[in-house]
Amino acid sequence: MYAKISKKGQVTIPKPIRDKLNIEKQGSVLFLVEDGEVKLKGVPGAKAEILAGSLKKYAKKYIHLNEMRKKIKGKIANEAAGEGLSD
Repeated sequence: MYAKISKKGQVTIPKPIRDKLNIEKQGSVLFLVEDGEVKLKGVPGAKAEILAGSLKKYAKKYIHLNEMRKKIKGKIANEAAGEGLSD
């Protein structure tokens, strides 16, 4: 089956394929690249909702973006100060 790619790189999955993969309006698609070929696996909407937040248990703790930026700026400043002392 043929589908055009839009200027934004988007493709509409034809209805017969969506039906076969059991993809609803709120479903998702998993792209698998194997041996130079792309395979699609349908993830129905209900299953997609179940997957939301599934990696949360692997996160050690949440750090707010502003806090992360402060830490990065501090590290950069410390490294720059250390470089200045070695001259």
